[in-house]
Amino acid sequence: MKALMERIRSSLSERAWSAGVRLARQNRVLPAGEDADEVRLSVSVPGREAAVTVFLWPQEVDWGCECGHEACVHAGAAILALVQAQKRGEEAPTGSGAPRLRYALVRAAGGLRVRREVVRGEETNPLSGPLAGVSGLHVRPQDLEVDQVLQLGDGNIPGVGWKRMLMAWADAGAEITLDGEPMRVSDRAIAPVAVVADDGDGFRVSLHRSTEIDEVFPGGVVRLCDTLHPGSDGGLVPHQRKTLVGGLRFAPEEVGQLVAEFIPQLESMIDVRIHTHRLPDDVQRIPPHAEVWLEDGGGSLRVRIGIVYGDPAIARVEGASLVLLGGQVPVRDLAAERKLREELDRVLRLPVGREVTLEGEEGALFARNRLPHFNGSITGSVGRFRPVDREAVLSLDPAEGSLGLRIHCDAEPEDLLAAFRENRSLVRLRDGGWAPIPRALLERHGHLLADLLGAAGSDGSLPAHAAGPAADLSDALGQARPDALQQLRVLVEGFEGIPDVPPPSGLKATLRPYQAEGIRWMSWLGKNGLGGILADDMGLGKTLQALCALEHLGGPSLVVAPTSVLRAWEGEAARFLPHVKVCIYHGAQRTLDESADLVVTTYALLRQDAVLQERDWNCVVLDESQAIKNPDSQTARAARGLKANHRFALTGTPVENRLEELQSQLDFLMPGFLGTRKAFQERYARPIEQGDKEAAEALRRRVRPFVLRRLKSEVARDLPPRTEVVLRCELPPDQRAVYETVRVAAREKARELVEGHRTLEALEHLLRLRQAACHPALLPGDRTEASGKMALLMEKLIEVVSEGHRALVFSQW
Repeated sequence: MKALMERIRSSLSERAWSAGVRLARQNRVLPAGEDADEVRLSVSVPGREAAVTVFLWPQEVDWGCECGHEACVHAGAAILALVQAQKRGEEAPTGSGAPRLRYALVRAAGGLRVRREVVRGEETNPLSGPLAGVSGLHVRPQDLEVDQVLQLGDGNIPGVGWKRMLMAWADAGAEITLDGEPMRVSDRAIAPVAVVADDGDGFRVSLHRSTEIDEVFPGGVVRLCDTLHPGSDGGLVPHQRKTLVGGLRFAPEEVGQLVAEFIPQLESMIDVRIHTHRLPDDVQRIPPHAEVWLEDGGGSLRVRIGIVYGDPAIARVEGASLVLLGGQVPVRDLAAERKLREELDRVLRLPVGREVTLEGEEGALFARNRLPHFNGSITGSVGRFRPVDREAVLSLDPAEGSLGLRIHCDAEPEDLLAAFRENRSLVRLRDGGWAPIPRALLERHGHLLADLLGAAGSDGSLPAHAAGPAADLSDALGQARPDALQQLRVLVEGFEGIPDVPPPSGLKATLRPYQAEGIRWMSWLGKNGLGGILADDMGLGKTLQALCALEHLGGPSLVVAPTSVLRAWEGEAARFLPHVKVCIYHGAQRTLDESADLVVTTYALLRQDAVLQERDWNCVVLDESQAIKNPDSQTARAARGLKANHRFALTGTPVENRLEELQSQLDFLMPGFLGTRKAFQERYARPIEQGDKEAAEALRRRVRPFVLRRLKSEVARDLPPRTEVVLRCELPPDQRAVYETVRVAAREKARELVEGHRTLEALEHLLRLRQAACHPALLPGDRTEASGKMALLMEKLIEVVSEGHRALVFSQW
């Protein structure tokens, strides 16, 4: 429950969470039902006509709400109220002290009367009139349903009205009393029963009230002990009810029709009870025996276990009845049938007399463990559910694809892994039959199979980034590493021995050793169909390294960056690789230069401009790639939709708050690298949050080849005494509006002041322009507009300080 509360809490804003806390403290959360896996809570909100229902699934650490929003105040109020109730030793919130609605039923001459009461603590007050005029009361949608029925009073409620109210009360778990005694409400309809009894030398079938019923009320309401149910006719049409109420007689010569036709038809609608032992009494006496009928239904095994008379069968037992199949009518041997049922219950453990569908492994276990002990006759076969004695076989085989390998298994690999995770013992094989899973192998190395399945293509072929787990799984299976892995030996062995690459032709810079290493790393990744995150400290030249790597890999290339660094990319390219043609794709008059070697644009345009999605790029680089840390954001989806042969990311902070941020960036670089989001949560994120060091080390080992991070302290000997970083930023809209106002005023006065030799006053206007560009708060007057320069500065200073560095800041407009 704690994990669910933390997840809901993290999905809400501070404002939404605070609103949920207020609702919980105001006792606006009441129970709305519960079963083994689900808790339902009703949350009332001021100003809303009816409460909403929140569904909590603690085992799955998930939730839902009728309002349709994944992150909502209702879910926050519900989980908080539930956790607080459990701390008090209660199963669910009781809404103690908050007004609630209770329905008091009273026996009256014309039937039941309904009174609504508002209960607050020990105080009870009657409620009259529609609910729309009541404030502060916890009203559920089901209460509004009842309110509609009661609009015309409760004196002569029709049967359909009672049915609507009973269904609503049962659905909401409403508080009900009958003449002051607590009652429960069920939506299970109670139908009459048919009785077959002796009638002279024949038989009579008549309709009777169920013996379960203790009391019947007008309107179709019945009481069974302390539970109210809706009454039902069981599907009988009026003329059938009329006939059976008076009783329908069958003459002795009609016994075959009675047993073989009428009773089975009646049993399909209502319960039929046989109160005679003379049905039939003039047939041959043969012992009953058991038979099993089997049919392979593809994903399920259909089984019918029956008790029959004769071989071939002349009658079959179905429920409490004997169905004639033609020929003579046998005398039933109830004692022998009972003995057979006991034996079948012990051996086959399935109901007798009706077809049962056994899904998946359930059918395989039946065929493997129970059916061999059955000694009766069998019709049909288990087909593809036949037992296989050997374990399912798993291997890595040659295939087309970047790695040249695919996962091979005589079962579907996904089915094999699912069977292991669900603690099942068998898995279905592709060519039919069910085999035991290789449990010992999967207990030690199942995570490798999960990693490979998450990365595999639709045909099972593996991408290059799966070389590490592929090599480990190959070793675990005891098979020699395939030749395909030798080509990526550098990747498998932790990137030792990456071949050197020369500096790009025309480079106007002397590369530092760590920069040459970064270029070599990015170039090797790109040429082998891989991507990576260059996560060096600020000031170590990530832009220069990326430009050189792009030059090695060839264009056209796309760089997506924050607006503040667009010109920095253009300037770095002009300074170090002047022959590279750069296109800044930004602004209202932007034009995409098809001949440019490098196109630089912003994340905002990546989301908005379809031109970027439509073009085929050789390389794509995301600068400050933490911008796609939320995999559900439009930015992340747009980045994943880009068409590119090579992908890279630059950031000083690959993980800011949660591990999912790293997964989102790696999923852009190499789709499927860390599996699905659910698999990543189960394999890495959740165990690491719980302090699992083994999972943390496994994640580090998995991503280490694809994340290159150097701290300034590690390369200090290669650095100058001081690293200069120039930050340029554009004025945000609010600040630009202030600046434009000051500029227009200054322009009107400047010429006049200069011509009048009032130089100091003219300079004062220029000072105001400088202040407006730096921070509007510097201007005279009380201004609250934000400063784009200060926002960018604080963002960079946080990064600098988090890396343990010192900074000297110079400001210029």
